[in-house]
Amino acid sequence: MSRAEIRKTLMTQRLDVIKAAAIKHGIPFKDKGSACDALADAIEDCSITLASVTGQAHVYGASKAAPAVTMASATTSSMVAAQIRTDLNAVMAEVARATNLGQAHQTRLMGLDDGLKNNTDAIDKARSALAAGILKVSDSVAALDKKADAQAAALRAQVADIRIDDAAVAVQVSEAVAAAFKPFAAAVADAGAEAVVGSMVAATVVRRAPCVDVFDISVTDRKGVEVMVDIWDHPAAPAVDDNFIWSADILRHLLLSQDTGENAWFGGEKGTGKSETARQFAARTGRAFTRINFTKHSGQEDFIGATGLVNGATVFEPKGFLMAYTCPSSVILLDEVSNTDSGELAVLNGLLEPNAAVTIGGSVWRRAPGVLVFAADNTLGNGDQSGRYAGTRTMNSALCDRFARLITFKFMEPAQEIAAVMRHTGTTLAVATHVVEAINVARGKVETGDVIDAPSIRSVCAFIRALDRMPVAEAWQATVAARQPSESAAGLAAVYAATINPDYLLENL
Repeated sequence: MSRAEIRKTLMTQRLDVIKAAAIKHGIPFKDKGSACDALADAIEDCSITLASVTGQAHVYGASKAAPAVTMASATTSSMVAAQIRTDLNAVMAEVARATNLGQAHQTRLMGLDDGLKNNTDAIDKARSALAAGILKVSDSVAALDKKADAQAAALRAQVADIRIDDAAVAVQVSEAVAAAFKPFAAAVADAGAEAVVGSMVAATVVRRAPCVDVFDISVTDRKGVEVMVDIWDHPAAPAVDDNFIWSADILRHLLLSQDTGENAWFGGEKGTGKSETARQFAARTGRAFTRINFTKHSGQEDFIGATGLVNGATVFEPKGFLMAYTCPSSVILLDEVSNTDSGELAVLNGLLEPNAAVTIGGSVWRRAPGVLVFAADNTLGNGDQSGRYAGTRTMNSALCDRFARLITFKFMEPAQEIAAVMRHTGTTLAVATHVVEAINVARGKVETGDVIDAPSIRSVCAFIRALDRMPVAEAWQATVAARQPSESAAGLAAVYAATINPDYLLENL
């Protein structure tokens, strides 16, 4: 066989075979081509045989990756793993023995070459013996390698048989963390440190559930498919109020924001549930909740942060909005936002954009996964046009444009409000119905201008609770009439006289 044919045969061999043969025969390995050239030269001058190269088993190639073994399967497969380690150690010992044998034969061959230069028959015999020895070692190593592969496959099969319900584990861990957190959650809230704690917690979605299972109200998409709700595992989520009454119309907006990340603006009369809706949505879905109350004196340093000295160093200290903004799952409520000068709110414009990345205080701030931003006021950003909400301001259109939907909150239907009043006060159906009907008459007087401000459900509940300790007329004055400006006094007095029956209330308490 010519040298060219020998080299062509060698080039058809696997890279690891050529590399192993080169190392065995003391040939430096740079690449497959140069190694084949050197091996072909050695075969042509009878220093080695072609069989000794093509029969070389894979020893020095890349190790096969051991199958990943999870913590859950480590105990059950420990005996198999120990056996594999024993077999692999045997393989390594065999490789070492083969290497020593090859080196010994090479030394012997060199001695024969020096002492028997003219005895070609003896040299050929020694070379044949060396080749036979290497082939024998190669066969032994190949057999051990095959055995190791079989045992590794058996281990992988055992691991595959172990089934771990990741979702169930995540839920159990979440519940355990939440239970452990409860003893000091109240202390965190009392200290006003919810945002600080929240920013250090990496909340995740632990499951998805149909809307009806979470809120007891069915909400479907345009195809009639039940909308799914993301359930997070934030340990500082607010407590669930089982007495809160949900509206399908409002939930539809909240769940759309859940899926799109869009901001929404809540507007409507006081007492229509704007703030509590945001809080209870966070509670039901296991999210963190941050409420920022705005006044005419609020500046961006109060909710965004400011640069100051800390231990002699100038640093930027973020405040409530930024800390919640970077905490996964957070529901942020900008409450009574129209009380504040629009110039102080301009910093929010960039942060409210989709996929925002805004540099503030030398750092880049990005919205964390699951963060929802809601604004709430009584005017839907239009400012005070009736004289009932003095101090509110018309919001900058650039800010309002960052909110995808403006949601008008209204008082509940009478039947819903009666049910809510009964849940919150424990009163009878007769009393709740009597008082809600009277309050709705007062709300109607707002349209005619006889009453300035519509009484809220808070006033209804406060009035009913006060009946346990004071006369009916005094309870009305303290919980309903006294909240109104003097211009409403005559109108509310007329409502009381026409709709409130003290004897009926006392008889049905």
